[in-house]
Amino acid sequence: MRAWDTVLYERWKQNRKVFVGALDEVTQEVFDRASPPEGGRCIDIGCGFGETTQRLAELVGPGGFVLGTDSSPRFIEDARREAADAGVENVEFEVADAQTANWDATYDYAFSRMGTQFFAAPVPAMRAIRGALKPGGTLAKVCWRRKDESQFWAETEQVVERFLSRPAEYEADTCGPGPFSLGNPETCRGILEAAGFEEIDLHRRDFAYYMGKDMDEATDALLAIGPGAELIRLNGEHGESHRPEIAEALADHYAAWQQPDGSIVGRGSVWIVTATNPS
Repeated sequence: MRAWDTVLYERWKQNRKVFVGALDEVTQEVFDRASPPEGGRCIDIGCGFGETTQRLAELVGPGGFVLGTDSSPRFIEDARREAADAGVENVEFEVADAQTANWDATYDYAFSRMGTQFFAAPVPAMRAIRGALKPGGTLAKVCWRRKDESQFWAETEQVVERFLSRPAEYEADTCGPGPFSLGNPETCRGILEAAGFEEIDLHRRDFAYYMGKDMDEATDALLAIGPGAELIRLNGEHGESHRPEIAEALADHYAAWQQPDGSIVGRGSVWIVTATNPS
């Protein structure tokens, strides 16, 4: 998971407006479908810069509390600073990896936005998250469905594959199993069942994915994070040497997706998942 504290942190921060803004709609739907209790205690897994932690703090109100956790110290450092600057007082943040964490069962609600897909040991991680919940506590999370069900991810990788193939050996850090590890519904459900959750529900949500305000922003984001970007990164200097022509090919490919205001909009598909810690 070291990549999230180095190159992926830098790339996420640089393209944050696109990555976070594109998921605002589905994030709100998670809260609409399974809202945290007013005055409750919440834990936010893989909180990143803490946007969702602050939103949870707003939802539970001043009588509630939210702990934001992330395996990356750099994300947590930024999250603490931004919450303090915003005057949000009912939050705390800690560096923690759910795969090795041991939280007390003091939380009413566990949330994660794209934070549970990268576990190399998903069952122990989800068991630790369930262990943080009180009996009857709720898990609510959002994760990508299969790669080919989010057109912009799949087609970006296909464009990059015109120029590069996955090397047999590489030195670059990876993000673990990757963003689509929970895309298969049987896999997603099976991990939660093995971790002891009950009342598991997977709701398919297709949505318009905002890729950038213009083609330059969209191609920058696509070549920063995701399967196409990782293919470039794993190829090292050879991959970087092809970046300009890959960006040009992506611009040609996605020209048909450009909206009247110049923005690029694709189609994404996620699971909105809810489950319960048995009483």
